[in-house]
Amino acid sequence: MSTVASGALADVPVVLLDLDGTLVDSGPGILAALEHAFAVRGETLPSPEVLRTFVGPPLAESFQGTLGLSAERAEQLGLAYTEHYHANGLLTAPPYPGIPELLRRLSRAGRTVAVATNKPETTARRLLAHQGLDGELALIGGTDRATGREDKAAVIGSVLHRLGVEPSSSATGSAVAGRAPAVMIGDRLHDAEGARTHGLPAVLVGWGYGGRVEQEAEVPRAETVDALEEMLLR
Repeated sequence: MSTVASGALADVPVVLLDLDGTLVDSGPGILAALEHAFAVRGETLPSPEVLRTFVGPPLAESFQGTLGLSAERAEQLGLAYTEHYHANGLLTAPPYPGIPELLRRLSRAGRTVAVATNKPETTARRLLAHQGLDGELALIGGTDRATGREDKAAVIGSVLHRLGVEPSSSATGSAVAGRAPAVMIGDRLHDAEGARTHGLPAVLVGWGYGGRVEQEAEVPRAETVDALEEMLLR
């Protein structure tokens, strides 16, 4: 873990934010839908500790990479999950305390604020509109299987392209110097890895669904919303 000084990211013009575990606490709805999916598909339910790691990354990646399931079994689990989640869990995810205020302050400070999430883009738009957060966002970007946009790096690239932002050649030191075109804020390591693909710095937050891997990573952290605000605003 590394640190970022107060105000060090205040000159970065574009702030990209993850959704699940960063803006909203979608964990309970996601976990309930996962438990339902494993039950109806007759699959062995992983431990709560393992299930928690599924919040954020693409589910197919977790089903196949973590559990070793075939693509077909992962697909069936995903369909059962999606049906339950859309009917029961999607709109129950509240913003974390302080997040609506932070989005307003960033917007009023003239920053371009956008979402880059592994949720399907149409799903993310529906959730953010329901929670009244979409008005402060310049763009809501998510996955789209029809176009092959299925991981965080691809989502970030799409968001940058649609915002007209050129990726950086290197993120080394650019966050502190304020020379980065954008910064990625998320709770899981794949958020930072996706940002690195495009030469962007990242900050991992402490209130989401990250674990020891995130805590031990050499990525700047903001343990609270107030700490993140101090990094992003003067």
